[in-house]
Amino acid sequence: MRRLIIAGALSLALAGTAGAQWFDPPALADRNGSQGFEFYMLEVPDPGSMTMDGFADDWGWYDPDYTLTMDEWREEADRPAPDRSDLNITTFMGWKGGSENRWYVFLEAYDDILDHSGTAIDRWQGDMFQVGLDPQDHGRERSPASGYTMEWLMAPGDLSPPTNVRFRYTEQEAWLEYGEEPWMDFAVRVDPPEAFAAELWTDGGTTFYEWSVTVLAFQEDTGPGDSEVWQLDAVAGAEGTGLPFAFWYEDGEGPGASFGVDEDGNSTGNSDWTTRGPEASARQYYAHSLLLRAGEFAGGATAVESSTWGQIKNSF
Repeated sequence: MRRLIIAGALSLALAGTAGAQWFDPPALADRNGSQGFEFYMLEVPDPGSMTMDGFADDWGWYDPDYTLTMDEWREEADRPAPDRSDLNITTFMGWKGGSENRWYVFLEAYDDILDHSGTAIDRWQGDMFQVGLDPQDHGRERSPASGYTMEWLMAPGDLSPPTNVRFRYTEQEAWLEYGEEPWMDFAVRVDPPEAFAAELWTDGGTTFYEWSVTVLAFQEDTGPGDSEVWQLDAVAGAEGTGLPFAFWYEDGEGPGASFGVDEDGNSTGNSDWTTRGPEASARQYYAHSLLLRAGEFAGGATAVESSTWGQIKNSF
């Protein structure tokens, strides 16, 4: 479904020069979701037109052939994917270099049961979402505590403290601002709106996550203001080294649901979805994406609106 205008793009630099630069990263089959094929981020033509409000109308430029669908995720315990009437996740990913150097994402998740129990953003036993970036691809060699990977937690509901997006690692307090403007602009929205803060909503609903974030090299303990901006133009293009990312989607089904047992033998009502590959037992297996420039994908011929999402999802 994805097409490149530049021939031979999927040969990648991963096995050659990138292998020397990025410490011989694992093969895509061990790294990228359930299928082992490449992920893509498309260059945003006009960052000024992008509004992080949880609506897709500013993604009309996006080529739907590059939509990330449920088929490209896997369940962490290798349980089979649910029917799309149960859970269906659809995602656009974009990027912009130059003075922006930002990662843009619009994610829509339809779920037949919305589990928003609790007020913590890191609830893990209800619906929540975690995203990560590792620009230098250091996560394959160093633990997350080394400060080379960056992750954010996202969830709907009336949370305490009252934020629906938070930078995960709080050992250095200065890094909490990496989940706030101007570094990150975001929205978390639920349709129907009355389900946003419901403990358990059994009539089905759709959660929308939309954000853009300045991509940093993530080096200084003193916070993002003292850290180097990662130059996306330098790693972009069909032959570029790209950008490692990861998604983790927690799908809560409410009391009584059981998908298995945790390490303590307790029943768990969550299924855990990820874009990492089957060998992803640690964060060194971030998924890999290519940052396609405007001339490397068709683009511009679509008119994506929120009302057309059902048709887009059915087409996959």
